[in-house]
Amino acid sequence: MNKEKELLEQYQVSLQTFEPDQWAGRGFYDAETRTIFLNSSLSPAERHRVLLHELGHLEHICSIYRHSAMRCENEANRHMIHKLLEELASSDDHQSFNFLRFMQKHKLKTVTDEMMVIDEYLGLIG
Repeated sequence: MNKEKELLEQYQVSLQTFEPDQWAGRGFYDAETRTIFLNSSLSPAERHRVLLHELGHLEHICSIYRHSAMRCENEANRHMIHKLLEELASSDDHQSFNFLRFMQKHKLKTVTDEMMVIDEYLGLIG
């Protein structure tokens, strides 16, 4: 079974795609239908990152998101970062980890992302 299908089954959500001319975003989560919508033009790597990010929104409710959107987006990014680091840890020697290369590979650009990468990485290696 492929990784995407495993994630959808694990989190009990469905997946739909939309065309770039329908909406300019990369993806979103609809809590009412437990459906993640992804832009059909995403590369496989970006599609995976966006899927992990949207899975980070599963616990958010509309009223919280409406009043704390930045917090919810950061929590979803943290979820994505954590899952990407877990995937890396299962296939790589943590001694060779370079957080800057990790951030470049996954297009993480903010100081907040940097802090989350370091925090999540240190949490994983214990």
